[in-house]
Amino acid sequence: MAIGQEKNILLDQQEKKVREQLSRIQHKIIVMSGKGGVGKSTVSVNLAVGLSLQDFMVGLLDVDLHGPNIPKMLGVRRERLPRRPDGRLGAISYSPNLKFLSIEPLLPKEDAAVIWRGPLKISAIKQFIGDIDWGKLDYLIIDAPPGTGDEPLTVAKTIPDAYAIVVTTPQEVSLIDVQKSINFCRKVKMRILGLVENMSGFICPHCGKELDIFKRGGGERLAEEMGIRFLGRIPVDPRVVAAGDAGKPAIAAYPESITAQAFEELVRNVVAATEEMWREVEEGRYMRVAVPVSGTNLAKDPLATDLFAVYDIEAGKVRVKDVVRRPEDQDLEAFLKEQVATHLLALDLSPEWKERLETARIRVVLGGAPDMGPDTLVQDFLSGILK
Repeated sequence: MAIGQEKNILLDQQEKKVREQLSRIQHKIIVMSGKGGVGKSTVSVNLAVGLSLQDFMVGLLDVDLHGPNIPKMLGVRRERLPRRPDGRLGAISYSPNLKFLSIEPLLPKEDAAVIWRGPLKISAIKQFIGDIDWGKLDYLIIDAPPGTGDEPLTVAKTIPDAYAIVVTTPQEVSLIDVQKSINFCRKVKMRILGLVENMSGFICPHCGKELDIFKRGGGERLAEEMGIRFLGRIPVDPRVVAAGDAGKPAIAAYPESITAQAFEELVRNVVAATEEMWREVEEGRYMRVAVPVSGTNLAKDPLATDLFAVYDIEAGKVRVKDVVRRPEDQDLEAFLKEQVATHLLALDLSPEWKERLETARIRVVLGGAPDMGPDTLVQDFLSGILK
């Protein structure tokens, strides 16, 4: 067997394992930020712990390969990955409802530097998902490094149905950077669950009252301007820092505090938002529709064409339209999954391919005429002419 063929077989096996594992996870959420120092990991940890306290089965995946902080913040630094009876490695248990994984337990020393380029990081993240037995989860929270580099891009490509939570602080410099994260999500077609304003207000360590010594409200205003949900604000609290250093997430260590209450509200808002976004897809209120095109008209054969018009549709209206080229080595199903398409509108498609796509939860609607443009076909679909 040629080396290239063997490599392709191994990659196909890895992709299969990733798909199988992801099929057992209902909601996948990446927590990201435009810049460092905004408390993104603190939000990730307390969100994961808070969800687990609500009796959800939760996984917490740390893909910040160069600066993994999750084990320290959970107070579990010396644990090793358990091996299952079938030989697979499992994630590390933090509580009955929460398990986590970070690269730190795999390093020879806690302070060992990870000096990896893109391909190694991409491979590691895929192995974290596909090679680790996460079990069945309600939520997988993914803590990404700041910015829009290899790690969040790998998550977007590997988990096309993941949602994004963007963390910012009220200061203008952070808000400028967070707009880049929002634009990144829209570019890679990742739906944004909402925005969190961290370090909003200050909890006095003496009296416990909330004081507005810093700016606040900038994140909420940005969310409104960008048309995304505002999930909540978390105040600055010295106990959060102390709890994180001690490996005791604030939401559990100080359950009666204002900060814990803010995290609990965040948890409630995240649950409500994920359930709402799930229903939007299931009920057809949100759709991502792909249409094969040739020039300005519909393409005759979706399997042979390489250009697709892709529409984001919410509440019966087209919100975003894009034209995307399918790579030569990518089949139709893989392409539509990468685009997170919910529907394919086309002139014709074989029964075998129609069944294959609908098994992959991509609805196929056939109709139209060769001289019709994709915009017209989509409007016919939305108006009920095309069913």
